[in-house]
Amino acid sequence: MLTSYLRIAWRNLRKNTLFSVINIVGLAVGLLCALLIIFHVKEELRYDKGYSKADRLFRLTMEGLGEDTRQWAATAPTIGLQMAEVIPEIETVTRFYRPYPSQILSNANNKRFEEKGGFFADASVTKTFDLHFVEGDAATALTATDAIVITEEMAHRYFGQEDPLGKVIMDEVGQLPLKVTGVVSKPAFPTHLRFDYLLSMNTIHHYIDQHSLERRTWNAFYTYVLLKDRQSLSSVNAKLTSFMVRYFMAGGETEQEVRTGRKLHLFPVTDIHLYSNMEKELSPNGSITYVYIFSIAALFILLIAAVNFINISTAQAFHRMKEIGLRKVIGASRSQLLRQFIGESFIVTLAAALLAVLLFAVVLPFYNNLSGKQLRIEQLFTLSNMGVILLLVVVIGLLASAYPAWFVTGFKPVPALKGKRDVASPVYSVRKGLIIFQFAISVFMIFSAVVMYRQMQLFHNKHLGFDKEQQIAVTMYGNMWEQAEALVQDVQHYSGIADYAMVSTLPGERFSIQTFYPLSAPEQAEQPSIRAMWANETLLATLNIPLSAGRNFSDSKNHEFILNEAAVKNLGFKDPIGKAYVLDGDTGNVVGIIKDFNFASLHAAIEPLVIAFKPLRNNYLIVKTRQGQTQQTLRFLESRIRTLSPGAVFTYTFVDDKLNQLYFSEERMMQLFKVFSFFAIFVSCLGLFGVSAYASQLRIKEVGVRKVLGASVYNVTMLLSGNFMRLVLIATLLSLPLAWWTMNRWLNGFAYRVDIDVWVFLLSGILAMVVAMVTVGGQAMKAALMDPVRSLKME
Repeated sequence: MLTSYLRIAWRNLRKNTLFSVINIVGLAVGLLCALLIIFHVKEELRYDKGYSKADRLFRLTMEGLGEDTRQWAATAPTIGLQMAEVIPEIETVTRFYRPYPSQILSNANNKRFEEKGGFFADASVTKTFDLHFVEGDAATALTATDAIVITEEMAHRYFGQEDPLGKVIMDEVGQLPLKVTGVVSKPAFPTHLRFDYLLSMNTIHHYIDQHSLERRTWNAFYTYVLLKDRQSLSSVNAKLTSFMVRYFMAGGETEQEVRTGRKLHLFPVTDIHLYSNMEKELSPNGSITYVYIFSIAALFILLIAAVNFINISTAQAFHRMKEIGLRKVIGASRSQLLRQFIGESFIVTLAAALLAVLLFAVVLPFYNNLSGKQLRIEQLFTLSNMGVILLLVVVIGLLASAYPAWFVTGFKPVPALKGKRDVASPVYSVRKGLIIFQFAISVFMIFSAVVMYRQMQLFHNKHLGFDKEQQIAVTMYGNMWEQAEALVQDVQHYSGIADYAMVSTLPGERFSIQTFYPLSAPEQAEQPSIRAMWANETLLATLNIPLSAGRNFSDSKNHEFILNEAAVKNLGFKDPIGKAYVLDGDTGNVVGIIKDFNFASLHAAIEPLVIAFKPLRNNYLIVKTRQGQTQQTLRFLESRIRTLSPGAVFTYTFVDDKLNQLYFSEERMMQLFKVFSFFAIFVSCLGLFGVSAYASQLRIKEVGVRKVLGASVYNVTMLLSGNFMRLVLIATLLSLPLAWWTMNRWLNGFAYRVDIDVWVFLLSGILAMVVAMVTVGGQAMKAALMDPVRSLKME
């Protein structure tokens, strides 16, 4: 029996090659997209779950209350240590601190590297985060002063094939020799804690003074708390408030100020990547929203592929009416016929799954490049992933075959043997409904892709209130400042440079938050916080930031401040020009107010900002190049820096690139969404092509008669295409309101957003109609151009 079913299935596949190919390719593309998205989502959900203690590991975070509602991923240097002393449910505390902005390290051969992936870390990190030591003793590697633990990749860069253990890496900025005490491998799972090296926490005293390390309001350390068991979480949470009050009261605050000013939280480490978007994150995180978006996209594409199968299978069913009638006459039961047709569907689905696996191997490198993931083909063949594929085959097989099999086996024997079709059959309405469903999804994805593209264009093209083009930022390290004045003179006299500035922070980087208040304010008055940067007197001219009141910095040794308009408005500073203010312990006069400019992401509104006068010892030298002089200017800068400071490492970035990095996750998401939208439209058109081809075959004699009676090719083409185009139009009208509502919700997450204009609706609908017309029109044109004599002879 099984052999007979297989033979019949093979014959039908060969007999209807076109429709078989459409079914298999459509399902294969749908399964391919589903596999890629499932792997993408699984990778996102795997973050930090590989740590053996992940279920009881938390990051200590702080939520601002009152006017300042920022949530901080970092907390004070000593808060975690003191928590561990008074809360017995805590097993250990591990802290990290990031050197800013980066370090210059060198090996024994004086080969220098700019390193941005390092942290100071407590010795407990080796156990808390399961560091796997390839070399060195995990128990003692980070206990000594001036100790450094490096990754295998960094060991290879600095020492090649030599044994790195015990060797010295020199910190060129701090002029501090660091002894390699361990080499670790990177974890086999994705994690938010990515680093190239770790410095022992005892070493931090060479870089930061003791007073700063004891400050209770300096949110600079990433504090991780490991509980003795997960069940004690509620007990620890109950003790956080009383601990917080005692901790900050010891720093001089009143109990009322502490309770109304902040709140501590324990944030699960496994939730950080997808659910945390706080101030001063350790590294850029993902978003659970995009996980939901891609999961829904995978479901939509699979449903479109299944709809194709259903439509084409029910259309082909009329060709097998006599076969079904004959089988019923000779005694076949409906259950036997159901098993036969479901079995045939599973054969097609299995073939599609095999093709999808082959396509997966082909497109995986391109997908990794587009998504930034590191998926490997071997991952596909794990037991769990093979189970996912099997589940997809079973679900899609059942979903795609259930209705066609039920419909086909419902034919009555006598009409079936006569080949009579029931024109009142509900299958026609079902088929129309499924086509509408397919194209409604396609229009939804087209509309969404257009809106996303426009929002990304806004990010890249919106005028930010300053000139970001042709701005080169050179990183200034400690030893480069010895020749800074000579370098500035060279820059001023070079013809390719229009202007220059010294700044502490670049637009697009995280600006520090400092207290800033009038010198005349009462001691008990609240001290507002503000974003701060330090710069010399040429900053405004270099970035072309206009003044709205007052003047620029004067070239003097006095402390001077310039505020943006948001600071004056939001912090309630009334007529601040000429008045004395205090910023981070420095007292000076406000001399000017500048127009607001977007120094941070367009996700958020412009925050209050103070620019403090600091002519030297900043982190960056910004040079504005003249048109067409960028490459020549880079060569000039590198040459002058190497001449003036032979041991320096020349590193630079473009200001506009730094700003573009703020939208990296959205950019990637949009690129992926465009690809999956294309596949959704492709699969929809594939199905529409198959159904229209079948419809044209059914009406081939009618076309012949109409042409004999004088119908033109145009008339016939429109006749055959009209019904399908009406369905696509209905799908468009049904889809656009939902698409508008969804994308409007998404855009509301941005402080600066595009408007969804009428032309976006028109473009989405027209694109869908054009694609459908090209798909259906080809088959209609083919039928219309056929010789009427030949058409009338066809069975």
